[in-house]
Amino acid sequence: MSEVSHGVESVQVAQPQQEGIVVSKPVARVMMLVNAIVWGTGYTMLKHAQDNMPTQWLMFFRMGAATLLMAMVFFPRLRRIRLRRYVMPGLVLALTYWMGFLFQLKGLETTSPGRNSFFTDTYCVMVPFIVWAFTRRRPNWQHLVAAFVCAFGIGLVSLSGGGGDELMHMSFGDTMTIIGAFFFALNLVLVGFMGRGFDAIALMLMEFVWCTMLFGGGAVLFEGAPSVAWARWDIILCIGYLVVGSTVIAQVFQTIAIQNLPTSEASVILSTECIFAMLVSVLFAGERLTVPSVCGFALIFGAILLSEVQLPARRR
Repeated sequence: MSEVSHGVESVQVAQPQQEGIVVSKPVARVMMLVNAIVWGTGYTMLKHAQDNMPTQWLMFFRMGAATLLMAMVFFPRLRRIRLRRYVMPGLVLALTYWMGFLFQLKGLETTSPGRNSFFTDTYCVMVPFIVWAFTRRRPNWQHLVAAFVCAFGIGLVSLSGGGGDELMHMSFGDTMTIIGAFFFALNLVLVGFMGRGFDAIALMLMEFVWCTMLFGGGAVLFEGAPSVAWARWDIILCIGYLVVGSTVIAQVFQTIAIQNLPTSEASVILSTECIFAMLVSVLFAGERLTVPSVCGFALIFGAILLSEVQLPARRR
């Protein structure tokens, strides 16, 4: 899951209210593709780090470093904003973001990075239904079809096994990941509602500050003291990749590129994140694919595209 969620037609996430940086469309597409690659490969990095240190300590270091880097990168902008009014909105968003990561990473403990990425990205399909619960605005036919296709795809993937339990059964890790996807979808909906009255960068920074404290508190209460054994070069490189690549570079690229591309086109490119996650997991983490799982992943990806891209209305 990216630090900033994909754009979804049902929820308009506020963009930073600043003068946009103009780049050509080919450059913007490349920036979005880099985003998808960085976020997708991050799942395998996350899995490796998680295998060697407790989850909440891992996220504490990741979110804390990301907060510091973002504060430095956007300091000229943030110094003009009264951050006190962002404390409570940031806490509300952080609670859903924190819960999303807790369940997603609990799932990643017992499932592969590729499966975890595809099941996490089902949040795109959930968003219109959560909006329905908040606003009574019913999902359209695309969203209903996408939900059906996504459920069928999840069923095929669960038939393939390899998730930690027996054949024809959703593994515990898969179930935790899908619950995490629900909280990510709820987070995106709340961002869409709150973002209209707040600066997007400041709101995200305050969300990261609260997430750092939540993960830090959880780590101290449930995971004991940090260990010197974690200071290995491979773990440090993984966390550094997640912080610098998946957070700062990805956020800057997304902020620039989304201002120079149509939302639907940007969403399609970003949706390839789960494909890159699967490829890296197969190549470097030894994930095995079967015919049912490949068909299931293809259906889930199709459902994500159907949910995110608005098809042209048929003329009467």
